[in-house]
Amino acid sequence: MKKIAVLTDFSERSANAAAYALAIACRLKADVLLFHTFLVPSSETMGAQIAWPMEDFEEIKAGAEATLQETAQQLSTALDRSKVGFCPKIECQAQEGNLNACMETSLAGRDVVLLVMANHHKGFSSLMLGNHTQQVLDNTDLPVLIIPEAASFQNVKKIAVATDLKDDDLQIIHSLANLARPFNAEILLTHVCEHTPENMRKVEDFLHKVTNKINYPNIYHREFDEHNTHKGLQDMAGNVQADLMVMVHRRKNFFEQLLGISYSQKLAAESKVPLLVFPYPTETLPVF
Repeated sequence: MKKIAVLTDFSERSANAAAYALAIACRLKADVLLFHTFLVPSSETMGAQIAWPMEDFEEIKAGAEATLQETAQQLSTALDRSKVGFCPKIECQAQEGNLNACMETSLAGRDVVLLVMANHHKGFSSLMLGNHTQQVLDNTDLPVLIIPEAASFQNVKKIAVATDLKDDDLQIIHSLANLARPFNAEILLTHVCEHTPENMRKVEDFLHKVTNKINYPNIYHREFDEHNTHKGLQDMAGNVQADLMVMVHRRKNFFEQLLGISYSQKLAAESKVPLLVFPYPTETLPVF
């Protein structure tokens, strides 16, 4: 059975993201996995200087598992009240260790098609703990759905996709069509570029490929005349009134990383609507 994995740190933001994931799971007919990682103080550098009791691991794990079960019960109660047709099974898992390492070992082979997480709160905690959103985007081969703090699920009627017209995006649009189909959602392909004759020819060629290769009728397009990509993406986010925004996260090399974070990471921090980020490169994309 395909699953949607929710990365939770037990914050209110994570609880909201889990509720959103549950609503998506009902429409996709997928189960839900609540996933939490924790670090035992004695496993950290400073821990070696302190005499932590050996039972700390079991206590922390038991506490995490209990909180996961409470979250699952709250979701199940909300599910019973909603009286939906498909009721996802909700599983829980708590694991000690680094988030990225735990995801790689624990989620492999479990038919997880989507990761869901809350956007990372800006402030002192991000300085202390690092930006988990950025870490997940850089290290997973799964699509990641990032839920803003105030977002609540209503429906998915319009999905806006930022594309740079590369042929690799066709595979992503094909995967996205499977996600859109249960909602009968409109897919709006958007592209940020200056309106030159050469750029318009590239747009026409790409749309011709979409028409020939993607079996989904509700696909439209819109260009944003802007030479600054980040500003164009901001304009797109503010003007298309989408229920879901989609980007591709193209991983950077070492020298590109020195210059700053990616457009997808910037938009994830700024977006007021859920943002679905597809990884690139990746061998295969999941079937929603």
